[in-house]
Amino acid sequence: MIRRCMIGLALTAAALAFPPSPATAADAPAVVWKHYIVQSPSTDKIERFWVGHTAALKPDGKYPVIYFLPGLLDDENNWKAALEPQLANFEIIAVCPAVGGATWFMNSPARPWMRWGDFLTDDLRAFVESHYPASREKGQRGIIGISAGGHAAFYHAVKRPDLYGSVSVLSGAMDLRGYAGTNGLEYWLGPKGPQTVSLYAERSCVLIAGKLDVPPPFALYLDVGDKDGALAQMDLLRRALDAKGAKYKWNLGSGTHSWPYWTDRTPDHLAWHGDQFAQNRRDSRYPDTPTAKAAELKVLDAYPAIDLSDEAVRRLQAPWDGTKWVPNIPVTGLLPSGTPLSATDAKYKAANFTATLAIKDYDPRLQVYRLTLSTAVPLPRAGTMTLLVMLRNGRNSVIFSLPAADFAVPAGEADRRVDLRARLAIAMKPPDPLRGGIIAGLQLFDAAGQPADKILVGKAAPGTPNVERWPLAPQMQAEFALSLGGSAALPMAAIQDARFSKE
Repeated sequence: MIRRCMIGLALTAAALAFPPSPATAADAPAVVWKHYIVQSPSTDKIERFWVGHTAALKPDGKYPVIYFLPGLLDDENNWKAALEPQLANFEIIAVCPAVGGATWFMNSPARPWMRWGDFLTDDLRAFVESHYPASREKGQRGIIGISAGGHAAFYHAVKRPDLYGSVSVLSGAMDLRGYAGTNGLEYWLGPKGPQTVSLYAERSCVLIAGKLDVPPPFALYLDVGDKDGALAQMDLLRRALDAKGAKYKWNLGSGTHSWPYWTDRTPDHLAWHGDQFAQNRRDSRYPDTPTAKAAELKVLDAYPAIDLSDEAVRRLQAPWDGTKWVPNIPVTGLLPSGTPLSATDAKYKAANFTATLAIKDYDPRLQVYRLTLSTAVPLPRAGTMTLLVMLRNGRNSVIFSLPAADFAVPAGEADRRVDLRARLAIAMKPPDPLRGGIIAGLQLFDAAGQPADKILVGKAAPGTPNVERWPLAPQMQAEFALSLGGSAALPMAAIQDARFSKE
């Protein structure tokens, strides 16, 4: 039985799964990590994960495995970084998957092609257990999750009672009803409304715990910081478990909903899982060895290449005709009286302005925009101005940037006004961004309305961390920065106006 700890009591250190012999930091065993990019039939898209272990693992061994689930704004690298200083002290196999496109680690009733839960509990498990010296016993398999990953860890441990012998929940977002219609759930479960109430309730760990007929069939460790916004939900879970007479370990630490807290808590959770593995072996507890109904994961050498379509190239390079469009997209961030630029004054190094595009949700169409910048140039000589375009989602997370482009400013009278023109094309590749990727092209134009240089391309290929930020807030924001730099840069100028429109 697991001892239940009271809030504020000091936690005793748990035994390691395989206690290492005394060693100095200099001769501690090295950690081996391998990164995988795979095509998953269960999710119909590309997934990523790290597998790590000490170099001392024997190929013919049967080692415990722990799956580490990150939060929605994280990827597979967050847990890897937290484990890096600690993993050499534990003879375990650590598996760190990415989030899966804001799926909350579950199968989607709204998108039948997305079965991320099956990927985690069957496909990924089968892959690890066939490629590594991993034990297949429930008592030698653990799962740890933070935030949304904490919800997933508990959810799958309850739904698949044959799989995990030990479960850690750190700062878990344990009640999906509080996130209805947000954070990607509107796409995977449906928008908040009467029709989706049951979908959110059925997947809420707080309600699931309250409906258990018996205590959970695994060892459980709950951990949260005293200044963490998830504390209230963790308390709801505790009350539901208390009503069922469940035993668990509890820690209320000093911290917030952040990786510094979770990283600090990582050694204790590793040691606790190690203690569970050792007890399970000693007592022959949880010896089940479930088979995996697995889809084969195809290992890829790189992310798929995506390119601009012929139609996108044609529209980007079509001659500029100012009579066929009317500026209709508001641009924010510029000063009404004109925004100065300077090559030397840090205060005016760049002019940053933004626009909300018509691109949202999962519409795989090509959309083309025009940008005209009216600039005041104080000197008669020619020069350059540099434009950088960054595309973000509705939560201001970067999806990708395009390479910097240099406008050629022709010579002329002092204090002249010059229009700088650019066309931006953005496409959600079919069938949707997660499976097809997002790509954009930028074309500058000269004073005669002809393409001035080659098309500059930016992209978020399917499977990459950037494209998986899209479902969190699927609304495209364009951020522009005009600056003076390089050997041909003008010493100073000013943006008097920015006109932006969808063609």
